[in-house]
Amino acid sequence: MSPQRFACLLLLGGGFVSAAMAVAPQVEVGASLTIQVADRDQTAAQAIAKAEALGGYFSSIANDAVTLKLPAAKSREMIDFVKAHWKPVEESYRARDVVSALDQSRARLKAKEELYARFQKLLAAAEAGDILEVEAAASKLIGEIELLKGRLRAMQHRIDFATVVVNFRLMQRERPRDDGNSPFAWLNGLGLDALLRGFER
Repeated sequence: MSPQRFACLLLLGGGFVSAAMAVAPQVEVGASLTIQVADRDQTAAQAIAKAEALGGYFSSIANDAVTLKLPAAKSREMIDFVKAHWKPVEESYRARDVVSALDQSRARLKAKEELYARFQKLLAAAEAGDILEVEAAASKLIGEIELLKGRLRAMQHRIDFATVVVNFRLMQRERPRDDGNSPFAWLNGLGLDALLRGFER
């Protein structure tokens, strides 16, 4: 499977998450599940508690969704937990191969670090009039190196921690009926309508 095909592959099956990790360990894995809930706050709290128990955390929370970050090896367990407690109405899974992006960033970082080492040698041998110019160039290079290191750390974090988004869809409650019957069968069995008419007399 080519990296391009692997990167854009979408499947409706949680097994894809485990398979993606097994086939290519340098991948960013994500899942999105939409579930029907009666209480969004309680559901979010339960999902966050489970994520934390698995060594993860929540990165954002809103009225209609919570975004969880899980150790990649635990993402399957988190997905199974959600599916066991709430019936998903929509599911999607994705994986993006980042081997090429990692290699390119590491190569750029190595080249800039080697260049900085040469600047250090130039600075040691520079004439007084050239020191400021060399120091300015070296300072700019340090900023670029730190930026690349930050990007690499962020990429590695996205590999180490899978993203699981749980979207909430509130259950629609049945509207009251006009025929005097309750939507709850056990109340109809009590003869609730006749009882209420008795109170009206």
